[in-house]
Amino acid sequence: MIRFLYFVVLIVSMLLTGCVKQDVIDKITISFTGAFDEAPDDQIEFTIAAIKFQADKSRSVSNALYSKVGHTSKNILEIMDMQLNRPIKPGKISVLLIGKELAERGLADKLDVILRDAIASRRMYVAVAEGKGKEILQANFSSNEEKGMYLYNLFDSNVRTGLVPRQNLHDFEYAFLGKGMDPFLPLLSLQPNGQVQISGLALFKDDKYVLSLSEKQMRVMKLLLENVRYGTLETKLENGPYMAIKNIGSKVNYSIGKEPKSPKVTINLSLNTEVIDSKGIALTKQEQQRIKESFEKDIRTTGVDLLQLFRKEEIDPLGLGDFVRSKTRNWNEEAWKEEYPMMNVRLNVTVNLTEIGIRK
Repeated sequence: MIRFLYFVVLIVSMLLTGCVKQDVIDKITISFTGAFDEAPDDQIEFTIAAIKFQADKSRSVSNALYSKVGHTSKNILEIMDMQLNRPIKPGKISVLLIGKELAERGLADKLDVILRDAIASRRMYVAVAEGKGKEILQANFSSNEEKGMYLYNLFDSNVRTGLVPRQNLHDFEYAFLGKGMDPFLPLLSLQPNGQVQISGLALFKDDKYVLSLSEKQMRVMKLLLENVRYGTLETKLENGPYMAIKNIGSKVNYSIGKEPKSPKVTINLSLNTEVIDSKGIALTKQEQQRIKESFEKDIRTTGVDLLQLFRKEEIDPLGLGDFVRSKTRNWNEEAWKEEYPMMNVRLNVTVNLTEIGIRK
């Protein structure tokens, strides 16, 4: 009986393996990054940076760029295949750049081919390019690493241990299709020296890019979105120098008042920090209190300005509507949209100086 069961398991395993469609790496065009840009006559331009291996250098990898213009991304891929001796596999792409002008028109149709592709990774990073995405891919910003992997590591490291709030393809799709929230994406720019930099955050209303946040605003928005255990904050003391503290653990939580017709949302943000740059100031108890109050005021002011900006533009990147929906019976999306611009949102910020360094 046991032999029979082993035999059945073996046969089933072989059948399942035979059902998997396999790609031979030498017979496909591998690309880890691509870009969509606006083109004339209501068309789009799709560019891929395909990996190019140097035959005489085993460790040398470069990129070959291919671009085509068309009305739909699926048709562009098929036309692009006609100039390549190996078919393109869009499921291999891990970073996708969207030109700013195209993002302002809306991304729903452009991302449709990827969202419908079961092979496409939902962990793919999508970013808005200042200018054209193609121009970034043309730049020589990565001489020792393939461009797609360089960009992927740039986004991944800054999401995990940097200032950028998490937002991959899955998160963007969830926020776009979900109720009571709007998506956002990192903003990538090409610097005068030819290097690339995450310069801020692109905010969307539905699927259209409407405005961007600066680096400081992005830093505070990340604190309002998720618990963070890294990052540096700085502020200027009143009648004093700039100070810097290291965030060693922040927590944020939302609560809602009991008023059914006009809910009041309170955001409580608490940070445990340590002083890392005090410009030679003696950190007495009085000075520590002054530093604490200065940082609390600075973070609260930036946060309140962000909340006012979001309500003015009628966008909800923090997902306050989704939070209220989860706490409210018979929540109505249309009623929420009318109420959101006048909604009462309170932000409380507490900064705890747990360490002041070895110098007192």
